Amino acid sequence: MVKHEIKVELNKTEEIRQIIEKAYYEEGFGGKIIGKKHFLTINQEDDINWTIFNGLHNSTVKIVNEEVIDGTMRFVIDESEGDVRLYPISIYCIKEEDRYIFY
Repeated sequence: MVKHEIKVELNKTEEIRQIIEKAYYEEGFGGKIIGKKHFLTINQEDDINWTIFNGLHNSTVKIVNEEVIDGTMRFVIDESEGDVRLYPISIYCIKEEDRYIFY
């Protein structure tokens, strides 16, 4: 169990929606994520988010986006490729209307 985990509001609504659809439904198994191929990239131009995530390699974060996510979605931060990448790690996803619930 994770004792310390930050919660961040991420306003990349369309990018979040696309990664959910690809990872959990198109290449996943009906709402269950399979593999670690999909990620969100946080560029240095995303000044505040890049500042928050930079230096937190292998840490987990809860992402909040009221338009797409009902509650939070968990990601792991990866900086091994020279940029900041967020890989989804919530195992299951349920689609309810236009929003997604993770557990």
